[in-house]
Amino acid sequence: MQSDATTIIALRGWHPAIARAEAKAMFADSDIARTDSRRLLTATGESDWENAKLMSGCECVLVNGGISKWTSLENLLQQIKSEKVEDMAVECWRHEGKIPVATKDIERQVGGLFHDKGSTFNLENPKRRFGIVLDNSAGYVAWGWMIGQGPGKHGWSAMRANKRPFFRPVSLEPRLARAAVNIAAGVSEGYVVDPMCGTGGILIESALTGRPTLGIDFDPVMVEGCQQNIDWAEVNAEVKRGDATRFELPKNLAAVVVDPPYGRNSPSDERLIEDMLTNILAQDVDSKLVAILPVESGGENLDEEISTNIKLPGYRIDAAFGIPVHKSLGRVMIIASASTQD
Repeated sequence: MQSDATTIIALRGWHPAIARAEAKAMFADSDIARTDSRRLLTATGESDWENAKLMSGCECVLVNGGISKWTSLENLLQQIKSEKVEDMAVECWRHEGKIPVATKDIERQVGGLFHDKGSTFNLENPKRRFGIVLDNSAGYVAWGWMIGQGPGKHGWSAMRANKRPFFRPVSLEPRLARAAVNIAAGVSEGYVVDPMCGTGGILIESALTGRPTLGIDFDPVMVEGCQQNIDWAEVNAEVKRGDATRFELPKNLAAVVVDPPYGRNSPSDERLIEDMLTNILAQDVDSKLVAILPVESGGENLDEEISTNIKLPGYRIDAAFGIPVHKSLGRVMIIASASTQD
């Protein structure tokens, strides 16, 4: 791979396979390609790179930079095109093990390149950040101007389900709920609907991205608790009591995202999901569906899509991803579209 100016998407490490799907949905106007590195993608064509700030699986996008095999610091310095920039900072971090060079040395010497061009630096509140990521999964280095938060957890722990006033143990992890919403809705406008919204985790993450959001639940206790969580998160989302098999969808629907309640995976649970899907398809066949379902543990793969025998009546399975929960339980995230077959 050459170091020609390009756009690089740096992914977080918690589930690279889901993060890739999220990137393809959120940067839909670009051609996203994998590299040999687990967590580095390249993008051809212009998208709204500010979407990186809304994503759970993306550290940042590196624009007007490059990517190449790591050989030496000297070689990296030769490839970086420096310029005069006001109030900038240089940030270097690692993926996947250790390439034998100190990140502080890289920051100092790359900063020197820009200093020589007359740049000024602001380490506390820079207007622009130049990022360098060392990814030892395939021995790559990537660089460019950062759009997005960069490495770090950035507050996900503060939003965990057990921090909310209304909690149930099966509640989705916020970063998983955020990824599901982004994969389903992408850059489409319109409502995100959760027809079995439970404690409201999907609603919160959808509303935090600025999307119009509606949740439905049959249980009045869950509706009341969900509203408590929405108020706690201080987001704009609507929750109503209703029947998932009969509720009326908004006219401007972008996506349906659902994590159905489950316990014994009984035939009645399966029938409820089938009736819910029938209701959705009777009103809308264009929107994307993301469903997160319980499975036996052991089928997870953080790096690649998985195969699944799960059938969703009326839908075509576009992709499936295994998600570890604990030794006796896993989840599968299914991305689906309405089937064109009878």
